Amino acid sequence: MENIFVIGITFKTADIITRSAFSISTEKQKECYDLAKSYEFKDFVVLSTCNRTEIYGVGSSNLAEKIITTVCGQSVELLDKYKFVKTSDGALAHIFQVASGLDSQILGDYEILGQFKNACKLSKDNGLLGPIFERMANICIQASKEIKTKTALSKGTVSASYAAIEILKEKIEVKPTKCLLIGTGKFGNNISKNIKHYLPHFELTISNRTYSTALEIAVQHGFSLLPYENIDEKLRDFDVIILSTTADKYIVTPENSVNSRTKLILDLSIPQTVHPDCKTNSNVEILDIDTISAILNKSLENRKTYLPLANEIINTHIAAFVDWSDFYKKRNQIVSLKKMLIEASKGCPHLAKLDETLKDEMVNKTIQSFVVGLKNNKGLKIEPKEIVDKFMRYGQAN
Repeated sequence: MENIFVIGITFKTADIITRSAFSISTEKQKECYDLAKSYEFKDFVVLSTCNRTEIYGVGSSNLAEKIITTVCGQSVELLDKYKFVKTSDGALAHIFQVASGLDSQILGDYEILGQFKNACKLSKDNGLLGPIFERMANICIQASKEIKTKTALSKGTVSASYAAIEILKEKIEVKPTKCLLIGTGKFGNNISKNIKHYLPHFELTISNRTYSTALEIAVQHGFSLLPYENIDEKLRDFDVIILSTTADKYIVTPENSVNSRTKLILDLSIPQTVHPDCKTNSNVEILDIDTISAILNKSLENRKTYLPLANEIINTHIAAFVDWSDFYKKRNQIVSLKKMLIEASKGCPHLAKLDETLKDEMVNKTIQSFVVGLKNNKGLKIEPKEIVDKFMRYGQAN
C-alpha cells in the first residue's frame, strides 16, 4: 500500500470552470486507460463527476498527472495550481471517504457510491483493476453501506439530484410549469423521477443526445420528448431548464435563452453548458452545481455530528483491508507449502496408507496452523521445510 496514490482536483481545490476543464467523459476515460497501459500501470481508476476528477492507482502519480493533462488538453502548470496528491495511508483513507460520501460537496451524498462503483467497473473492463485494488473497492462499498445503515449521515436530502428538487420547490410557484431536462444519464434520470414524484404539476420534457435512451425513459414515465437537434429553437418554450449532460460547447447561450418566460436554469453539468454571459439577463436565475450544493449544505449542519462514527467505521474497514492485503502478499508461500506437504505425504509410508480424505484433512490442518501463525505474526521466520518435517513426524507418530 505504500505505492498507492490519489491525484486530482475537487470542489475544494478548484472552481467549476477549472473542474470543467479537467472533466473526463466516458469516451476520454478509455483514452486514459489506454495511456495507463502504455505506462504499465496495473491498478488505475478514473473517477470524474461534477465535483471531482481523480485518479487512483499504484505507481507513479507523476505519470498519472501526465495522463490527465494529455487527455484533457491542459497544461501541467494549470493542473499543478489546483491539484492535490495523496499517497500511502492518506490516499487509502481518501478513497474510503470519497466512496462513503464524507468528502462530497453535499455531506453524505449517496450518489457518489454509484459513481465509484461505475468507475471501478470501467477500470476492471479495461484490465486495470488488480485483485488487491478490487478487494479495496469492495471493502469501500461495504464501509459506505454500513455508514448509511448505522448513521443518519445520508438521511433526507443527500444528493444533488434531490437538492435540485428542493430548489425547484422553493423558487417555482407557477402551476403548471413547463420544464425541460437535457441529459438522461443516471444523474438526469434520477432528477426526472424525482420531478415526477415530488413535483407532479411539472410538465416535464426530456432530451438526450442518444434519442433511443430518452425515448425509453419518456415512454416508461409518460414524459414528453424533444429531439436533441431541436433544443436550440425550443428553449424559449420552457419556464425551467435543467441541464445534466456533457457537451463540447455551450447549450444555453444569450442568443437562444433570451425570453421573459424562462425563470430558472439549473446547470448541473460539468463542463458547464450555460454560457457565463447568460447570467447578465436579469429575468432568469441561473444556478450551477456549486451554488446548489452551498444552499443545501446550510440545512445539513447537524450531519456533521455523525462524522466521528462514520470515520470509526471507515478506520475499521481500512484496518481489515490492510490485514487482508498483508496476508494476500504471502499467498505464494502458502500455496508452495501446500504443494510440499502433498508431495511429502506421498513419500511417507505411514501417510501413504491413509484414506485420501483423512490425508487431505491432515494437510489442511497443517496449513491452517501455519496461516494462524502468519496472521499473528508468529512463524514468519519458520521455513516451509520445518513445517514439512513436523508434518512428516506427525504422520509417522500416527
